[in-house]
Parts: sequence; structure tokens; C-alpha cells
Amino acid sequence: MMTAQLQQGKQPPNGLPTPAGESSDTTSQDNDGLRNRAGESQSPYVRSHADTPVAWQPLDAPTLERAIRENKPIFMHIGFLADHHCRLTTQDSFSHPAVAAFLNTAFIPILIDREERPDLDTIYQNYSEAVNATGGWPLNLFLTPDLYPIFGGTYWPGPGTEHSLAGSLGDEAYTDFLAISKKIHQFWVDQEERCRKEAFEMLSKLQDFAQEGTFAPPAPGAPAVPERPEEVDSADLDIDQLDEALTRISRMFDPVDYGFGTPKFPNPARLSFLLRLAQFPQEVRDVVGDNEVEKATDMALGTLRRIRDRGLRDHLGAGFMRFSITRDWSVPHFEKIVGENALLLGVFLDAWLGQSRASSLAAQDEFADVVFELGDYLTSELIQPSSAGFVSSEAADSYNRRGDQHMREGAYYLWTRREFDQVLGGEAGDGQHVSSVAAAHWNVLEDGNVPREQDPYDEFINQNVLCAVKDVQELSRQFGAPVAEVERILATAKEKLRLHREKERVRPERDEKIVVGINGMVISALARTGAAIRWVDEGRSEKYLVAARNAARFIKGNLVVGEGEGRSLRRFFYDEASDVRAFADDYAFLIEGLLDLHEATLETEWLEWAKSLQDEQLRIFYDYPSSSSTPTPRRSLSGGFYSTEEETLSDTILRLKSGMDKSQPSTNAVSVSNLFRLGVLREHPQYIALAKATINAFESEILQYPWLFVSLLTGVVAAKLGIKEVQMLRSNEDGLRAYYTTPRAEARVLRVTVDGKTEEKVVGGEGEGEPAGPKAVVKEALGGVEDGGDAKEENKAGEGHVGSKTLDLDGRGDAV
Repeated sequence: MMTAQLQQGKQPPNGLPTPAGESSDTTSQDNDGLRNRAGESQSPYVRSHADTPVAWQPLDAPTLERAIRENKPIFMHIGFLADHHCRLTTQDSFSHPAVAAFLNTAFIPILIDREERPDLDTIYQNYSEAVNATGGWPLNLFLTPDLYPIFGGTYWPGPGTEHSLAGSLGDEAYTDFLAISKKIHQFWVDQEERCRKEAFEMLSKLQDFAQEGTFAPPAPGAPAVPERPEEVDSADLDIDQLDEALTRISRMFDPVDYGFGTPKFPNPARLSFLLRLAQFPQEVRDVVGDNEVEKATDMALGTLRRIRDRGLRDHLGAGFMRFSITRDWSVPHFEKIVGENALLLGVFLDAWLGQSRASSLAAQDEFADVVFELGDYLTSELIQPSSAGFVSSEAADSYNRRGDQHMREGAYYLWTRREFDQVLGGEAGDGQHVSSVAAAHWNVLEDGNVPREQDPYDEFINQNVLCAVKDVQELSRQFGAPVAEVERILATAKEKLRLHREKERVRPERDEKIVVGINGMVISALARTGAAIRWVDEGRSEKYLVAARNAARFIKGNLVVGEGEGRSLRRFFYDEASDVRAFADDYAFLIEGLLDLHEATLETEWLEWAKSLQDEQLRIFYDYPSSSSTPTPRRSLSGGFYSTEEETLSDTILRLKSGMDKSQPSTNAVSVSNLFRLGVLREHPQYIALAKATINAFESEILQYPWLFVSLLTGVVAAKLGIKEVQMLRSNEDGLRAYYTTPRAEARVLRVTVDGKTEEKVVGGEGEGEPAGPKAVVKEALGGVEDGGDAKEENKAGEGHVGSKTLDLDGRGDAV
């Protein structure tokens, strides 16, 4: 394989063979007219490379035709604007004249924004993980002219930089980006036939590696489109898989520093699963066990406290960084991803609600401050400019001072003890006391708090990441001051440091793409939060709901393009709607956001649009089970949603299904929940049947690795025990309060009535019969019944015995 080739005969970069025509000229146009077309892109990340000397090309049919005609391999770079190592690669390699000249001569260079083309990113991340046992960004790939993978990796240092002697490849040290590029080219020139053969074999293995969701054969005689839940055979999946998942997750858990593995990722999907176990019906507790459920809650809460207190949090502003490179959460990668912050808002909200009673929910409760802080961050002008959609991210790198010439990683967030003391007036008197207390709280040290082993290039000498390592009670004992005084000191210090930072430092760059899927995540989180805090902070509640409405209307007005059958949802907006159409995850998260917005506001327009989008998602992406057709590589007939449309630029761009949770819940898991909810709200049994068929599509994988599919396991609970439906009068304030302040568990829906009638218009009824399994109806006084009405909770589409859960009326290079 190519890895072995690179391990042989290591030479200095200039000692490797050079193709004819190579030049050190800095121009981005070669003798055949290849020029840098990055400026034509709709992606801000790709556009940021317009001034580099590499002759970047778009991934389109003419580019592939040229590569084939000239028999040139393709160099493909996949990255994103917020990432530190992507910026380093651009600065040290793509701006380097020799690197650019070589890429322009020996390859066809293609530049991809991973947020514009998540399908390509997923395919080639799978390749990198299969070959290198690791993935991440930037992802640098060498491909045959028809896109078969030759070799790839993550960050490679630029020639002549201090990083260029870092890393290893097998037993050999590699040098830099240019050396690797030359080695690949020489392999192509000398052994093209072998290169093509190995690349073809690798893609075949990759196809096998990526068969997630395609192993469930259609049942004999199964209808092409199941109409009712009972037409979908019951899989072997059951509540037992939740117990198995929890057992494995418990073994992976870090009992000292909390979280899972190193580096430490927040993993909102996993934390949500751990919290939901305590909210699921009693049948789940009966299988998992009360003690194990309590341990799951403790794992989640302990991890959330570490995320809240340590280096991932921007303690002076708001928001969380993407992950920590250290086991103890102390040193982050400093980019803030908006979608992941939205997912964390949902988890912190559930943690707050799960520890409080509805009637006593208060702003002083644990985690309430984080919920408000994240909600304010996501609705700020920074993240939602001009009351439109939500941007994608904030970058890791920035200038430390205005007028600086070089960016540094984390420059906006790091502090030396000297600057820290100067801002807080730590020279003498009261200022010195304030500085000492604040430094003890945030672990600000004279020599910095970044471990030496995490700073091999001396980039963080004397620098401190703010980490809250001592609470107010500890500080009160240490400094002999009342708790109230300590709280005042910390509030004063935080405000002084924040104002200084905003005045003296340069805010990191934003990626201002308004991506549909990311906006769906934020709409969902803000809608749920806005509804839950209505009785705690009415002003914030309204602000959050207005922001969610504005984003939804912006997407509908700017990213739904065309009319009639030619109408399509586009992936993102940046100056204009993208040419790239929305992917299945965009539909999934937007539908979820609209359903949550409908539930929070009781406005039917969001439900109607969600229903329309659901039908589009099914039409474009669903793999309808059928025993009467022949499976193909792009249509397995086994249920579930593909991530991409069936048509493609090249057959080497694989069509995949997403069932495994990664940094966000899987597309299919979110879609299952949406189908269950819409199936009940719109009395549409086919949606429920398709939700169950989607779960069945991943049966083989879930049975083997249930801990990797925890969001789909939530769907298993709904499939087996039913979808909760709560009905009440619209005027029932106590009932609404109890509903909105109940943490998430399995799929549920709220149906409000006026004068005893359902307010929403019902179309597409269930027809004859009932959904599979008995129906349990439990009438409850949800916080009290008004005007003679009553509230009820129903479980629909359950199998076997259905139990009903009583609401408490009181109350988931830089690593991938």
C-alpha cells in the first residue's frame, strides 16, 4: 500500500525527483491555463484561498474530465474556516511558492469546504480512519483522476516551518507537505498501474466499510411503501440494547476527570442518552435497573460540570470550544462550532429540568446560568446577525492585538499572569486581593497552566487557559472572605477582563455561512429553552422564540428555491442561496427544529412546513424496503435515509447512510423521531411505519455496537413502548408549564384543544384499525384542569404491553 511506499527511502524534499516543468514561480496559472478559481466559490472557506498561488479547481465534471484527459492525479483538500490546522496548512503550504508550483504541475488541486460538502468529508474521513486509524481536519488526499483514493492524511507541516520535523509515518519520520506530495507523484509516475489497482481495491474495501444501514434484507412480500406500522416486521431490537449500550459506555467512562477517552469531546448525543434513561417509561428502568439509571445520570451530570467549569467554556463571554486535547478538559482546541453549542444547550437544559421541579424552576438552579448564557450567545448579533439565520462558527485563531501581523491559536482567550493582574489592578490593595481570588478561581499561574507536553512548539509559554478549579466555597475558606464577597469579586473580575478583551483584542473570524442543518439545531434548542423558561424569565423566553422564528422565516424565504416540482431546499446561504442542494441531515434537523418551534409557540405554520419538508426528505433520500426490486450500490432497498441524493457526479462518490452518532445525533435517528412525531400529530400511520423500518435498517449494527447508536435506541423505545401524546386545553397554563419543563425522553407530541376540539387540522387519517399493539390512555390533571377540560397522555404505535409514564407535575489534525 501507499503507506509502505512512503516509508521507503526517505529523502529530504529537494532530493526527490521533480516532474518536468516544475518551477518556483509563484503564479497560480500553469502553461495550460489552469488558474486559481477559489474566488468563484460560494464558500467563505474556499474563497479565503483565492489569493494563494495554488490553482484551485471546483469539483465538477469539467475538472474531472481534465484530470482524466491529462492523466493527472487529483489533490483534494477538505477543511473548514474555524480550524487552526487548516489555517496553518493554508499559511505554510498553500501559500508556499514551491508547494503551489508542484501541486499545480503534478496534480489537479481541488478545495472542499467540509460544511459545504459533508458527503465528501464523510467518505474520505472513513478512508482516513480505515488506513491511518485516525481522521480529522484538514484532510489532505491524493486521488486518481476518477476519484479513487491513493493516499491521505490530516495535518502535514509546511516546508521549512518549526513543525516540519514533527510526526511520524510508520517507523520513519516524515518531513513536510512538499516531501509527501513529491513522493506520491513519483509513485504515480513510476507505478501508475499498481497505484490504480490499490486505489480501486481500497475503494471496494471502503464500500464494504461503509455499508451501514444496508444489511437489513426486505421481508418476502414486503410492500414497496409500508402504509401501516403493523406491515413492518418487528426486529430483534428491544429495550435490552439500552442496557447493553449503558454497560459499554460505563466501561468507557473516565471516573476521575469525567467524559470519555482522550481527547475529550462533549458528545451531546451520548450525554443526552444518559440523561434520558431516567425519563424513559418504567419498562426501561425494569430492564436497565434503578441503580444503573442513577449511575448514568451521575456520569452525565459530572461530565457536564467538567464541560461547564474547565477549559472548553469561554468563561468571559459565552459558548464552548469543540474539544479538549487533555484528559482533564483543561486545554481546548479553540474553535466554537455553533451547531454543537446548540446541541449542548439542549443537554444542559435537560440537566437543569431533570434536577428541578416544574413549580420551583428557578434561575438560581444548577446549570440555569449555562442555559441562559448559551441562549444569549446564540441569539446575539455575533451569531445571528441582522435577525437572520445563525452563522456556522468562530475561528480558533486570531490576532492578539490590533495591528499584529500573525495570528495565534487561542489568542483571544489566553492570559499571562502579568496581563491578568494588570487588568484587575493586582499591584496593591483591593486590586491585588481581587486578582489573587480570581487567579485562584481560574487557575491563572505565573508560568502558565498549559502542560509542557501539550506545547511542543512553545506556542503557549506563560499562557493560561481560564479553568474554574475552585468554587466560591473553597475560595471563601482559602481567603477568609464571605461567600457573597467572593461572588462579588469574581463578577467584578469577569467584567473587567471581558471589557479589556473586547477593547484590546481582535475577535476571531466567523464563518458566516447560514447552513440549514445548523440552523435547525439552533431553532430546536432555542424553541425548547424559550418554552421551558417562560415562567422563569419571560423576557429571555420571548427573545429566544423570536430568534428561532426569524431564522425559520429566513430559511424559508431565502433557501427554498424554485417552484412546483423544481422547488428545492438549498444547503446554505452566503450572499445568496448555494447551488449545493440540502442533504438529508439538513432536512432532519430543520424538521426537528420546526416541530419544536410549533410545540413551543402552538403556531401551525411550522407544523405544516415540517410536514412538507418531511415528504420531500422521503422522496429524495429514503431507501424504501422492497422484495420486488433488485438492490444496487446506491439503493439497497433496506429502509432508512441516505445522506445524499441518488444521482452523483461520479460513482466513486459513495452513497452512505448515517446511523451512528458522532459529534451530532445521526441523521436517521433524528428522522425517526420526526416521523414518529408527525405520524401522531398528523394521524399519518405511514410515517410511523417508515420510522420503524428505518430503525430496522440498522438492526445488525445496533445489535453489535449499541453504544454507537444511542440516538436510534431512543427510537427503539418509542417503537416498542409507544409515542407519548399529551392533549390539553390551550388555556391550561399549569399543564403547558408541566409539559414544557419535562426533560426529553422518547418521542412525544403535544396536542392543544380549544372548546374540546383539536386546533390543528388533521389530514391523512389512520384509516381502519389501530396502530400495532394496544393503546393505553391515562387521563391526568396536567397541572390542573380548566373549564371542564381534561388532559390525557396516550402511547401510540407500541408493541406488546404499553406502560404510561406520569409527568412530574411539580416539576453527543484535529480529531474528528
